[in-house]
Amino acid sequence: MSKHIDKSYLYSLPSGACVHPCRLIHKDGTLMWKHALLSNQRTLHLPIDECHEQHIIKTAQRLEELNSWCSQDLEPWQSFIPYAWYSPSDTDLKEGICVYFTHSVYSNDSIFDLLMPHIQEHETLEQRDNLLFFRRC
Repeated sequence: MSKHIDKSYLYSLPSGACVHPCRLIHKDGTLMWKHALLSNQRTLHLPIDECHEQHIIKTAQRLEELNSWCSQDLEPWQSFIPYAWYSPSDTDLKEGICVYFTHSVYSNDSIFDLLMPHIQEHETLEQRDNLLFFRRC
C-alpha cells in the first residue's frame, strides 16, 4: 500500500486488510472492491465478517472464470458490469455469493446462452428484469 494514499479512502475489511476501492479483488481480474461493496455505485456496504469477505473473493474468482468465456477477444474493460453484489439488508445479496450484472458489450440473452453450459451444478444463472443474476452456492 502506498504511503501517499489518504487512509480515509481505503476500505477496512474484517480480515484486517485495507484496500483501495479500485484494487482488484482477484489479482489477474477486472473486478474491483468497489464493484462488490458499492450497490449501484452509491451505497457502501462493508462485509460484516471475514466469512462474507471470503465469499466475495471466491465469487469474484468464479465471475472472472465465467467472464473468460465471454470476453476472450475483447479489451479488459469490455467485461461484466456488476450492478449489485453485497448488501447485508438484501436477502439475495447478504452473503456475497450472489451478483446482479450485465456485460458491457453483449446482450443479456447472448451472455446467458453462452454461460449456461459453463454453470456448475451448485450455481445458478438467471435473467431477472434487465439484469443477469448469478448465485455461487
